Amino acid sequence: MLLISLFLLIFSLAFSHYPRHVKETLKNIDRGIYGVFGTYEQVSSKNRGFISNAYFVITKDDVVVFDALSSYKLGKELLESIRSITKKPIKYVVISHYHTDHFYGLKAFKDAGAIVIAHPWSYQYLSSEESQNMLKARRQLLSKHMEGTELIRPDITTSESLTIHTGGESFEIHHWCRAHTNGDIVMYIPSRRILFAGDLVFGGRVPFLGSGNSKTWIDCLDRIMQIKPLLLLPGHGPYLKGEEAIQKQVLWTRQYIQDIRSVVKKLYEQGLNIQEVRDKANEEMLRINPEYAQVGAFFDVNPVNAYYIYFEIEREMLETPQN
Repeated sequence: MLLISLFLLIFSLAFSHYPRHVKETLKNIDRGIYGVFGTYEQVSSKNRGFISNAYFVITKDDVVVFDALSSYKLGKELLESIRSITKKPIKYVVISHYHTDHFYGLKAFKDAGAIVIAHPWSYQYLSSEESQNMLKARRQLLSKHMEGTELIRPDITTSESLTIHTGGESFEIHHWCRAHTNGDIVMYIPSRRILFAGDLVFGGRVPFLGSGNSKTWIDCLDRIMQIKPLLLLPGHGPYLKGEEAIQKQVLWTRQYIQDIRSVVKKLYEQGLNIQEVRDKANEEMLRINPEYAQVGAFFDVNPVNAYYIYFEIEREMLETPQN
């Protein structure tokens, strides 16, 4: 946890001024693999909504992109960042999940002729009132920074697995479980053991558990442990290199989810209502592990997680036959 805290301090200092263009955060991570890295904050006009990561892989023929950032303008900046490295065509954009900070930039890539791949849950989300309300709220919050942003549907979907063969490389697209949302997918390059994990693993901060299923999320983390990637690229925070570092962070995420579930279940069984559970969540988690206090976003996100998990636990208890 000390290394994570140190990283968060350095990261926050690095963004004491906000990048005017996402290219300012562009990093060459590995051979032919690049990423841009958002701030550790909630969406605001100061950060222009640039709070998540996106990546691209340059093959011998074309470019495969993973996630598209959170506005048309940011998507264009990501595209410009790619063009500063290569003029090869953008063949595919794989969207890890249909949360605003990962897919709102898609129009920039559709305009460039890219094929969009996502989970079919995206259709359900796009047809919901929630998606329209969220777009309206983002436009109110970010104003001019949202100009040109549209809700873009995927061209190809998978609820299980598919493999893309392009530019002499194979990219496996997998939906392993309901986790951060009902429609999370990952991208894996098996020849190099590189995993684009989306928001299944948050680097250096508490994950948000409010849109999917915390119980089955653990299944996804177990799958990551099984394939033993050498490079893991998360949707938020620093990328992880080396099997040991990756397994440590995955195990930490797994433990956090198990701990918050156990806390909420205990309080639920004691008869506390949802507001009381939310209010006591931080205190109870710090009793289990005081080091949670040093983890990014813990004090803000953990009570929100407890709120959503309360409904999961309640549903699980009602579905469990009583002897």
